[in-house]
Amino acid sequence: MNRVYPRLNPEKIPSQNALDRKIIYYQQFMPEDTSFHSMIPLYVGDHPPEEIHAICDLHGWIKDIPAGLMYPVSKQFKELLEQFAIPNTKFYEGSVLWNEKEYPYFVWHLLTEKYQQNIDFGKSSFGNYNFIRHKWMSDDEIIVEDYIDLIEKKEALDWRDWGFRRAVMKPEFRDIDAISIHRYGIVISERLKEAIESAQLTNVSITPCPIEFEISDQI
Repeated sequence: MNRVYPRLNPEKIPSQNALDRKIIYYQQFMPEDTSFHSMIPLYVGDHPPEEIHAICDLHGWIKDIPAGLMYPVSKQFKELLEQFAIPNTKFYEGSVLWNEKEYPYFVWHLLTEKYQQNIDFGKSSFGNYNFIRHKWMSDDEIIVEDYIDLIEKKEALDWRDWGFRRAVMKPEFRDIDAISIHRYGIVISERLKEAIESAQLTNVSITPCPIEFEISDQI
């Protein structure tokens, strides 16, 4: 029998400032007193009553969506993530109102604008990639000095977006277990992948990374 996992609506949380959709929360954390208590499960579409409905280890959002890369996670998932090297991350306390009872949950906040410092730009190369159509839009391949140079060249060449032709990272990247990288989502280490699968966390989907990373001190 299928399990149906609801999304969470945070419209009743005490920290209404978390719902302001401020773009700064992609680059910095919310105030220290931010909390996400009384999140409400809601469904997308209708589901037969004979299906098993349940809260899980990782939920998506519905209706009011906080700004920034944030996910509601269970206590078990939070404690697992805390065992790994995940820079630029924070957890906010919260709870889910399920069947008239409050269950402790957390909201995982991962900053998205920090990955650039891990790229070895002099050894990487970039091209004109369309992430919606999942295809290269030209044969262009460029090498840049830094992230600012990449954005300036992208605009000068009238690219829709940029993608890695070759992804070479600095040595410290090998010790990172989870990081948000432009358009590629949350990239995790094999170590973290194995731990998630071993813990049998619910509603956590892991897919192969579309790019292969190299480490600069190994090439």
